[in-house]
Parts: sequence; structure tokens; C-alpha cells
Amino acid sequence: MNIALTGSSGLLGSHLCNDLKKMGHNILCISSSKSSPQDQIYSYQQILSGDLNIQVDYILHLATINSNLSESQISHEVNLAKKVIHCMEALGCSNLVFFSSIKVYGENTFNNTQKISETSLLKPRCFYGKAKAQCEQIIAESALKKNFSYLIFRLPPVLINHPKSNLRKLFQIVEKGLPIPSFRIGDKNQRSFLSYDLLIDVLKIALSNSGKLNNSPINLSDFYPISTNNLLRRFGNSIDKPAMIFYLPNFLFQAMMKVNRLQLILVRLFGNFYISNDKLQKEFQLPKNLEE
Repeated sequence: MNIALTGSSGLLGSHLCNDLKKMGHNILCISSSKSSPQDQIYSYQQILSGDLNIQVDYILHLATINSNLSESQISHEVNLAKKVIHCMEALGCSNLVFFSSIKVYGENTFNNTQKISETSLLKPRCFYGKAKAQCEQIIAESALKKNFSYLIFRLPPVLINHPKSNLRKLFQIVEKGLPIPSFRIGDKNQRSFLSYDLLIDVLKIALSNSGKLNNSPINLSDFYPISTNNLLRRFGNSIDKPAMIFYLPNFLFQAMMKVNRLQLILVRLFGNFYISNDKLQKEFQLPKNLEE
């Protein structure tokens, strides 16, 4: 199968590119910064020129400007999605998989412990979440006009063992056997993550059955949430090195919560962000032991 992939030079994209090739797919990479036709890497301009005699079955749109967008960059992110849609026409493609973010729902919070489903209201607070929400809308509107099929995966943080991973700094502390200061709330908060292996398994199903592209969003996450402290413990167990967590007193947590900048850090580390993947389990018929 011929698959076009944007964002193939990024952390997640480079892993996906290699694994898709291992599945036997022919991968065409679309890049905004590099062109190497002999390696099947093409710029958006080359694709849109119409000079390439290439057709693809799916486009996987993973590329992003960056995950810390400024307000002025929202339009760039949206225009990138529009470029990809134009590339679909040039490549004779009618199937699009867009990797969005759970940040379209909002941010971590101490107030809400309810599961967030695909029917929940979109309340993006950061510019990245706002950009992804706008991209989703553009794709939905364009699909009606241009008659193509799409699937939107809303992703939480992906658990991938790589030096550039956002969680890598925390995991390095565990690897070094250093003491990790934490709070009791870190045993109870509920965070959704996505194991890379589960991402691959779901993607295999989507690519083998175009009927899964039913023009709707799906929360793609692991089956169960995990607390911050238990995430560190799980990582420690995976490398046979127990996480050395020690608990700071709760009064210190309450004092830190009164300082705005510290409060933001605490919410990011110990807040709740629990999304439901019930729709994923139903539509992809996933056994709950798949991620284990």
C-alpha cells in the first residue's frame, strides 16, 4: 500500500515511518524542510506541482509547527492542514488520518475527574489546542466539499522511550536511581497516556480497513488512566529499578498552590486529564489486554 506521511522527521513520525515500512507499506514522506526524491521525500511544492506521477492510498497527517505554538502560529498550523488536503487531490488520495490532540478538550485540572468523551465540548485553552481544533473543523468541512474520508485521532502524551520525549526527563531520574520528591496527590490523580505499541496496533487496523475512516474523531489512548507516581513506578519496574519516590508534606503543596507559577507546574504534574476510549474499543473491537 502507498502511504504518504507528514512529520516523518519528528520523534513520533520517524518511528512510525520505520514501522510502516516494516509492515510492507511504501512510504512517501512530505516535508516542509527537505526534498530527497531518491529517498521518497518530497516538498509540499513538489507534490502540489502535479508533475509527480504518484498515487497514494492514505495520507497520515502528523506534522505540526510545534507543540508550544504562539497565537500568531495558529494560522500556520491551519494552513498546513489545508496544504495536506490539497496534496490529497494531487496524489489521487481519498483517505486522510489526522493526528490531533486531547488538548482540544482543555488542560489538566484538579477539579474534574470525569472521563472526557468525543461528545464532550471542545474547550481548548492553549494555542496548540486551539490550532488543532481549527484543523479538525477544516478537515470536516473540506471532506463534505471534496468527498474524501477521514479519521481524527485525538492523542494524549505518547509513551515512547526516546531522549527527546517530553517524559524523558522524569524517566531519567528513575534510571539514575535518584530520589524523586512528590506529593500524595500523585498517587490518586488520573492521567491518560498512549502506549506506542497500542498506536501501532490501532493504525494497522485503520489501514487495513478504510471503513474505519468514518469521518469522526476518536480518542486514542490506553485503556486505563494512571497516576503520576504510578507512571514512574511502572517505568521503574520495566527496567528493574524501583522509583525512589519520597513524599513532601501536604502543607507544602497547599503553599505552592498559592503561587501562580508553581500552581501551573503542579497542575501539569499532578492534575487530572482522563479521556474515555470506549468509542475506540467499540469501533476497533480491541481486547483490553492488547496494550499489555
